[in-house]
Amino acid sequence: MSEGHEVPYVVVEKRSAGLGPFLLGSAFGAVLALLFAPKAGKEMQEDLREGLRRVRDDAERKFTEVRSDVEETYTKVRGDVADRVDIAREDLSQRRAKAEEAVRAGRDAARRAREDLEQRVAESKADYRDRIAARAETTEEVAEEVEEASEAE
Repeated sequence: MSEGHEVPYVVVEKRSAGLGPFLLGSAFGAVLALLFAPKAGKEMQEDLREGLRRVRDDAERKFTEVRSDVEETYTKVRGDVADRVDIAREDLSQRRAKAEEAVRAGRDAARRAREDLEQRVAESKADYRDRIAARAETTEEVAEEVEEASEAE
């Protein structure tokens, strides 16, 4: 705090305690309780055994709970992942079917357009040939008329 403008602050981190701190706290509490209790040697040994038995039982219970929670979470997450994979596969299958249908429709449209174009080209060629033939006949008629007119002169 150099200028007196800064306010002291405390950082509090929030996290869940695991099995280790629980066991350590249980053992520490049991040892402290036994050390501060005025008792005879055999009584003290029995109390220590009892305290350690409780710590062991608590640890086993906590371990069983944690294992059960982990198994539950694993099963749930595995089911969720399997569901999502199934959904993704179904979506992919639907998209693939739509894409295949679009490709088929495109090919059909291209085929119909090609057939239409070929028909128009054939009709245009036939019309062109008919006009050429008509002009040829007209040209021959005109040529004959010109020839007849020249002979008549």
